[in-house]
Amino acid sequence: MTLWRRLFSATILCTALGAVPVSMTQAASAPAPAPAENQSVAGQQGVVEFRVGSSTSKVVAGARIIVILHDGKVFTTGLTDTSGRWSAKVPYYVVQWNERFSTKGVVNAIVVANGYNEQVVFVVPITAHTVQPVILQPIQPNARNLPSASLGNIHQHNLRNFVERYAELMGLTRQAPVPGDFGYAPWGPALKSDNKTQGTKP
Repeated sequence: MTLWRRLFSATILCTALGAVPVSMTQAASAPAPAPAENQSVAGQQGVVEFRVGSSTSKVVAGARIIVILHDGKVFTTGLTDTSGRWSAKVPYYVVQWNERFSTKGVVNAIVVANGYNEQVVFVVPITAHTVQPVILQPIQPNARNLPSASLGNIHQHNLRNFVERYAELMGLTRQAPVPGDFGYAPWGPALKSDNKTQGTKP
């Protein structure tokens, strides 16, 4: 996958996970109003632990990590320790649409280190304890060196729940169960209303 396609995919996913249209959050009824867009929840926070290594299986100590909130503002920065690790406490961003998920918002990160090309990690999930691996590419003399990008370590169950929420909201129907996948049935393009109308006479 080209860098452009990876960046485009990351932008789409970040938009989906971190910026659901306001009309949807306002339309749902709840005992108490949800936090406004781009607003963290006071007193609630998660931990994002970055583990930085190289493509040659070396631990990278002294790498600088810049944590960027979903609104584009720098939140914090720090250096990895001798084990290549650094953690940041990040405020939760909770609205009604993501209450069922362990992911409570996302951040982006830029990682730089001496001797390595820059690495951007998009859509890093904020959970009680996110572990986010980062792989740096060594600088190659007499070659073209560019920053690289990757997606955050989003759990597959969260992705399934994310799709399920909007599939149910749109009234989609499921495809046939996948053999050998414990009865899981992916969502399909057909609407439940289509099935109702197919059996009716004009």
